[in-house]
Amino acid sequence: MLYISVFRAYVSLAYEGSAPDWFQQLIDILYPRFQVEKQRFELSFFLFKADQILVRTLLLALGISFTLWILSPKQFLEKNIKLHSPSFYSLLVTIFYLGLLYFTWMWIWDFEQIVRMKSFYKGVLLYRIFHLPILPLPLYYSLYVLYILSIISVLFRYREVLFSTIAAVILLLFQGYSFSFEKIDHGQVTLTYTAMLMPALLYELRVQDNNKRPLNSHKFSWILFLIQLTIAGVYFLAGAEKLLTSGFEWATVETFRSYVYLHGQELGIKLAENNLLAHILPWGALLFQLFFFVILFQKRLKILILILGVFFHLGTKLLMDIGPYFSSWIFVYIFFIDWDSLLARWNEFMTRRHKKSQNGA
Repeated sequence: MLYISVFRAYVSLAYEGSAPDWFQQLIDILYPRFQVEKQRFELSFFLFKADQILVRTLLLALGISFTLWILSPKQFLEKNIKLHSPSFYSLLVTIFYLGLLYFTWMWIWDFEQIVRMKSFYKGVLLYRIFHLPILPLPLYYSLYVLYILSIISVLFRYREVLFSTIAAVILLLFQGYSFSFEKIDHGQVTLTYTAMLMPALLYELRVQDNNKRPLNSHKFSWILFLIQLTIAGVYFLAGAEKLLTSGFEWATVETFRSYVYLHGQELGIKLAENNLLAHILPWGALLFQLFFFVILFQKRLKILILILGVFFHLGTKLLMDIGPYFSSWIFVYIFFIDWDSLLARWNEFMTRRHKKSQNGA
């Protein structure tokens, strides 16, 4: 009611340049492109954006309330948090931080460009609040060296909680600077969220070790489930964003073909000309994103959903040339894999192989 009676009118006043100073300053902080984009769009465009903020806030509040109403949080967590062996967590941490090195090692070539584009720097929200400037080039390189050393320290299990935290903070710092030129790349969002949660996972495991548990006993991790929930939530929000912004028009044949023709990939154009595929592919992509969270509750569908996810991201690359073939979105599927089963099968295979070699001898 407050939005309808007061703040919606303030949006119109801000568009006309006559809003109260505090409201104008709030827009400058939260929406720095407003002054530029109001030269391109009509007032209705910004009123729609403001309405979206209210709608999304209400949907979030209702979603959380409904979830807490129909589910018992304690029973839900007890049902979904599984026990895993120490080898499971060790392998998972090793693979993740090796992957983090793989997906970020080329960032070192971006620092010179960031410094060279200093005149176009417009810090993202926290950078403006704390007045963070573009750093001297040697400082970027020094932070990058610290970032690499921190990851290596985690891989060798040396003060992994401390150094995983340092790695996550520097990762966020670098991404903040790269996003401060009015272009945000969502290609590594799941990798970033996971890196932010990994220190908590490592701390959780260390606490269990310090509680005098048997050395080889299985451990549980609430944070592992939170990582899985976060990844599923990112997919859901990606699908919900399409619906909230464009409605079901996003999945129409016309919209799909316009995206494909815009990117000009030969395979994409051929598939878009097929009427059946032009209907199926966008709807399939939308439904996959909206219902990826099913992987948290239906373990039998886990492998199928992960395979669909691989095809989804490969299809995005092949049809529109968006992202790499092996994206960080696919990489974070490691948090849904049952490494204990894979390790058990590997040990069984090696045992059989050893027995055969002994019998042959």
